[in-house]
Amino acid sequence: MKKIIPLGIRAALSANAPTLDFVLPGLTAGSVGTVVGAGGVGKTMLLTQLGMAVATGSPAFDNPLTPRSTPARVVLIAAEESSDILRIRLHAIKKWMDLQREKSSASTVATESEFTALLEKNLLLVPAAGQSVSLVNNGATTEFFETLCKFCTGARLVLIDPLRRLHDGDENSSSSMTHIVQVLEALARHTGAAVIVAHHVSKASMFNAVTDSAAASRGSSALTDAVRWQANLSGMSETIARKHGLTGQHKSYVCLDFAKANYIAPELPLWLKRLEGGVLTQTTSKGVSAAKQHDGTVSNIEGTRATKERNYGW
Repeated sequence: MKKIIPLGIRAALSANAPTLDFVLPGLTAGSVGTVVGAGGVGKTMLLTQLGMAVATGSPAFDNPLTPRSTPARVVLIAAEESSDILRIRLHAIKKWMDLQREKSSASTVATESEFTALLEKNLLLVPAAGQSVSLVNNGATTEFFETLCKFCTGARLVLIDPLRRLHDGDENSSSSMTHIVQVLEALARHTGAAVIVAHHVSKASMFNAVTDSAAASRGSSALTDAVRWQANLSGMSETIARKHGLTGQHKSYVCLDFAKANYIAPELPLWLKRLEGGVLTQTTSKGVSAAKQHDGTVSNIEGTRATKERNYGW
């Protein structure tokens, strides 16, 4: 175990304050975050798109959630997906990203062959349906934890879907949830990567239509308290759909809320539209891209984004 050393105050103040290394807006390298949403809302597609974006240095959703332009290694553990399903997702996302690259004069990847080469070099997809990926068993780390550390050597981003497959503890237990976060923190510290795990919302948050809040995460609040970053993915309500002339189309839209981000100013929600194959892209529907999930308030996302680009370097 790494020795805990107190911070030297004089030495800290005599040097310049360090610049945080953001892998995604608000998510620093070496930290742990969650993506929380109901089953079937699109969490796996969201994580796969993020992985392919970071691996190739490309925009994830055609703005504003854009990783660094430098391609980096990504590991995605898909504990509920077969290799066939991952291949289907890979084809659908690549097709969309190829179209985006062709439209963008600012793309850092010139050709399809270069794009594929970057994916092959930087993206490790692990289909693990029907297999054990538990990191904690009876309170102790497992052999797979050591295997995962090796998989993730040199990674900048590690994505694991879902959290429930990683432990045998009680989700409603504060100690169990704190422990699994500690294990994920050990993975992040060992690799230097940002680690994101997918998790489900609670039935109560779905019933009360508050799936965009930090407290929507299923189980003990210790999970939300312990992670440094949480993004919530929720479907569009019929009420919001009617307000924006999308009656009957609400199932095609999802809202990405940055429910918790300890190291940046509060983020505005991002509306995404499902395309062919379930691929998610920033919506271009007038007004919807800036509307809040429940009250319909409109805000200037692009203006705020420009300010944050200057402040946080993403």
